[in-house]
Amino acid sequence: MDQDLAPGARLNVDALAREMAVSTTPLREALAALCARGLVRNEAFIGFSVAPLPDAAFLRDLYDTRLRLEPWLAGQAARRITAEAVAPLRACLADMGAHVRRGPWQTHRTHAAADEAFHDLIVQASGNQPARQALAALNAQVHASRLYMAAQKGAEDTAREHEAILEALIRGDAAGAEAAMARHLEGSRERLAP
Repeated sequence: MDQDLAPGARLNVDALAREMAVSTTPLREALAALCARGLVRNEAFIGFSVAPLPDAAFLRDLYDTRLRLEPWLAGQAARRITAEAVAPLRACLADMGAHVRRGPWQTHRTHAAADEAFHDLIVQASGNQPARQALAALNAQVHASRLYMAAQKGAEDTAREHEAILEALIRGDAAGAEAAMARHLEGSRERLAP
């Protein structure tokens, strides 16, 4: 995510194991997990490599998928959310403050992790486990796309959009949560690839 390795760069398992002072077994498991998230590729007889960057068509499809799924899940969450689930959502918003939105991935990852957790907590509150697993797989692509495809911008808009989603959830307003999530995803898509 720091772009230390270029897209397409080969990943030598033995060299990485030596560099990280780990055996190859957990390293291969980690690389397999990165493959599942679309950040690494594993080709027969070639090995592991850094996945190519997503193109504009992929980003369109990614947001089309999220727009069909996440607003509905936000509506479901609004019907089921508990008071105990609100505090972690508020904590996520605090971790997405302006102080963590700038700089390289080492700085930006606090924001990215909080953003991912915010969306995951909403899906968790919806009670839909298959959707939660599917969105977890998409999230790595979202964060990689942010870093590679566009400068970080629109932080204030993102904060307002997240607040609107949370307010609708707290009110138990399913239609409002669906609409707020749709506005957020449409805004995010525009900021990422105008």
